[in-house]
Amino acid sequence: MDGNQQITSTQNPHFKRWISLRDSKGMTRHQQCLVSGEKIIHEILSHHPSLGHEFLYSAKIAHKQELPAHIKAYQLAGDLLRSLDTAGTSFPLLICHLKDCASTSLEAPPEGLEVLCPLGDPLNLGAVIRSCAAFGVQKLILLEEAAHPFHPRTIRSSSGAVFNIHIVQGPSIQALTCPDICQWIVAMNLTGQSLTTWQWPQDIRILVGEEGLGLPTGSFPATLTIPQCQNADSLNAAVATSIALYSYRQQFPLPNLE
Repeated sequence: MDGNQQITSTQNPHFKRWISLRDSKGMTRHQQCLVSGEKIIHEILSHHPSLGHEFLYSAKIAHKQELPAHIKAYQLAGDLLRSLDTAGTSFPLLICHLKDCASTSLEAPPEGLEVLCPLGDPLNLGAVIRSCAAFGVQKLILLEEAAHPFHPRTIRSSSGAVFNIHIVQGPSIQALTCPDICQWIVAMNLTGQSLTTWQWPQDIRILVGEEGLGLPTGSFPATLTIPQCQNADSLNAAVATSIALYSYRQQFPLPNLE
């Protein structure tokens, strides 16, 4: 890698672009994201090599894996690489192109298991994405309130699963009160029918409200609650989503678990 371009200044235009990828505005502008973590980078290079764009390393943080010919490698000064490695992985970084996230209409009925997600915290969103991948969710619908799915912290929290599941863009959570939309939705909440007695329809959309904001007022077919100890704090939204997905798969197992 000695022949690759070296970056030593924070004023370098490439470095300025990479720094901007730490927030949603920069990612949207450049249609790129910043990926950290040895396992995640290895999986992207192995299974989604076309998404890779640039490889960043330093003299002290080298990497011997062969890169696809189209990926440009840059050697950064150590302090510059550390400023980009916000997770502190002490491993090279990968700049990737964003996957397309098409918009979807919620007036059409769901096809299998779908999840509506308004979670604005990147870590919570990443945890939900990881659970969606584990439980075979056919479609993850990100509402307008949700964090960017390719935020660096979301990618890390999802353990890279964000690159492997079907993600589409939906409307605001407030639009879910429309009868043509909410008829397909089961909402998770602090009150409602116990999840332990609910009979899942095979084609359904599960909605978990953002913590603190709750759910919009709507005529959902059902509102479900997860039984827990009295006086205990409510479950984290990502945890509640995982429990709901597990409950669904108890009735409709994945093919490899039957």
